[in-house]
Amino acid sequence: MSAGIWNASLSHLRQQWQETIPCCGQADCSWLRRLWRRSQWWNGSIRYEDTAYCSPQCFESALRQSLVRLCASSPPVPAVRHRVPLGLLLLSRGQLTNPQLRAALEAQRGSGRHRLGEWLEKMGFVTEQQVTSALGLQWACPVVSARCSPDPACVRLLPYRLLESFRVLPLQFVAATRTLFLAFGEGIDYGVLYAVERMLDCHTEACLLHRSAMERWLEEVGRRRDSNDLLFEGWRGAPEMARISCGYALKLGARKVRAVGCGEYIWVRLDAGADRANLVFRRAPAAAEAG
Repeated sequence: MSAGIWNASLSHLRQQWQETIPCCGQADCSWLRRLWRRSQWWNGSIRYEDTAYCSPQCFESALRQSLVRLCASSPPVPAVRHRVPLGLLLLSRGQLTNPQLRAALEAQRGSGRHRLGEWLEKMGFVTEQQVTSALGLQWACPVVSARCSPDPACVRLLPYRLLESFRVLPLQFVAATRTLFLAFGEGIDYGVLYAVERMLDCHTEACLLHRSAMERWLEEVGRRRDSNDLLFEGWRGAPEMARISCGYALKLGARKVRAVGCGEYIWVRLDAGADRANLVFRRAPAAAEAG
């Protein structure tokens, strides 16, 4: 047998071997264990955070380790930007008087609820448009028209629970640059932007939307929420989150999985090509997790 034919045969055998016993990112997984699991029932591999795992056991173990770190870590806090307070902005624009601002601040302190802009609107001192415009200056971001309509397919990129909790709405996704435009109703949440960029492997651009328009669209999205968006409201530790996620991954036939922390939630995304599911878990307090 010539050297060329021999090398081609070896290459073919190596390819067959790799297809039969896929590689695994779990450090303690041996080739013999992979061969046994493959021969029993597992068909292929699953990728978590761009690393392949040969079996549900290895995948669940890696996911559990990652979720432990996510549960223990706090969301990244960006550097504080020095912004002019909303009340002073409205004063400087001649849309508010000092007595009106003091009255709204006293009402806010007395109730302990709502943002200053909402109190200014409730008391009839300014309009919603004036507040939103001032917020745009405060956060140095554009304000979109209240008549703006989000792309229905784009809205489904994020689970409804996160949209509702953070008052955020995906407007448009530009595939050519992998840019997702997100509208906020109450100021920019950079932790949400960070989580979305990590989960969807994209760049985000933030803008502001009038609060009434945000409420209207969130109500509409809530009526048409995706059945594959699953919320687990009770506190759960990392092992249980990993077990539940692994079960849904097998049921869906997911081949790619990612997980990120987003505020008080852990967001797990399961991707099976044309199908996908979002699992949202409430992050347990540090004391509960330690216990």
